[in-house]
Amino acid sequence: MFNPFVSKSSKNKPGRILLVEDDRIIAAAELKLLKKLGYSVTVAASGKEAVDIINANPSDTDLILMDIDLGRGMDGTAAVREILKLHDIPVLFLSGSSDPDTIERLDDVLSYGFVVKGADISILAASIKMAFRLHM
Repeated sequence: MFNPFVSKSSKNKPGRILLVEDDRIIAAAELKLLKKLGYSVTVAASGKEAVDIINANPSDTDLILMDIDLGRGMDGTAAVREILKLHDIPVLFLSGSSDPDTIERLDDVLSYGFVVKGADISILAASIKMAFRLHM
């Protein structure tokens, strides 16, 4: 079935996404959307878990979708800083909040964009495709 949100290259080899989300209900919904778009997805529930997953097998992840606020422990920006010290993997941030303070937290973190949780699937798909293109 043709999906206009999946690039030809990802049809041949689906992109592997690490989704970092501490809320299990939101993670399940995002996982469903990402699979609908044709991606292979691994889910991490914390920043530390994301760092551990990437450090164990960095070649298993083509893109990280990182929640900014991850509850207790390491937040998304700290996890990304830790990951990018050793690995060259594109990061797209997700957040339920688009207030200026949240956005400002991203100023000194290398990322390929920001998507508000609950945005239309076409926005998420376009943002992921753009992150892949920019990273090449």
